[in-house]
Amino acid sequence: MGYVHARRALVDVFDLVPVFSLSQARIALKNDGIDGVLASIHFDDSRMFELLAEVKAMEEPRPPFFCCMLLGTTLSERSLRGLVNAAHTQGCAGFFNYNSLQRQLGIAEADKQLRVELRRVLPPPCGAAAAGL
Repeated sequence: MGYVHARRALVDVFDLVPVFSLSQARIALKNDGIDGVLASIHFDDSRMFELLAEVKAMEEPRPPFFCCMLLGTTLSERSLRGLVNAAHTQGCAGFFNYNSLQRQLGIAEADKQLRVELRRVLPPPCGAAAAGL
């Protein structure tokens, strides 16, 4: 379900390399051309922080890591704040609560905001210099 949301929001703007397990992610990260990593909190049975640690252990320049809450998960404000703080403390470039934004503004605007946030952290040509939000 999380990949379906991400794909809909990003496929027309970014080249996606979908992976669904930590082992698939390791293989993908060994290939050149990975500009950034977007991982849902539910990635591979909640192994998002393990993937973040693997990305942070890579040699420079490493791709920025972006955490996202895509599924229909509802967390208490305290739990969400703890998750966001943990992500930033461990070196995450950004945390996007797609779920909340979709409820507040609708799917189209949530998709647009996700693209804006990714461009904020990704290197050009994907990042801030890229056109076509």
